[in-house]
Order: sequence, then structure tokens, then C-alpha cells
Amino acid sequence: MTRQAHTQTTDAGFSLVELMVVLVILTIGLLPLALVQTRAQQDVFESGQYSEAVQVAQLQMESAKSLGFGNVAADSGTVDAFTWNRQVQNIQPGLDQLRISVTWNEKGDQRTLMVMDRIARR
Repeated sequence: MTRQAHTQTTDAGFSLVELMVVLVILTIGLLPLALVQTRAQQDVFESGQYSEAVQVAQLQMESAKSLGFGNVAADSGTVDAFTWNRQVQNIQPGLDQLRISVTWNEKGDQRTLMVMDRIARR
């Protein structure tokens, strides 16, 4: 009896079709992550703009309060990309209301932040 040599060939690795399927699945899975990253960057930028507007409003409010009652007048100006406007309204004798509005453009839209406080005669 003669023995036949059985050689068994094993192909180690992946076929091109298997690799293409894996790449398609990874692409479909990673695309939403890229979109989330883009949206997160936009949100961080918008938050930064809003924070700067709050700082401008606070600075102008403190500046107006430091002038003291009766010395505060309507005023306006620009700080970087932000335009601020201060209005003073007498509510009753010895009491004024200060209104600071800050406007800026964000992606073609005009945004406005308003801060109000009162200053009284001491």
C-alpha cells in the first residue's frame, strides 16, 4: 500500500473582500464621531463668544457703577468684535436703572446680551 502525502495548505490572513467590508463598517461608525466633533467645536466657539460678551457687559456695568449716582450717562463703544450700549433711566428720585446691551455677529446672525442693574443715591 502506498501512502499519499496529504499536504494541507492554510491561507493565513484576510481576503481583500473581508478587508473592504471592515473598512466600510469602520467608516460608517467613525463618520458620526467626526460630526459630533465638528458640532462640539462650534459649541465651544459659541460659548467663548458668549463668555466674552458677558465680560464686556460686566466691565461696562462696573465702570458705570464706579461713577456713582447722578454721574452715569448713556454711552456706547466697541471692544474687539463686541459693541456695547449703556442706557440710564431714572425710575424714581434717588434710583436709576442701568441697562447694558452687548451685540456681536455670530455666523451671520446678530446676537444680543442684556444686563440690568440699579444704582441708588446713598
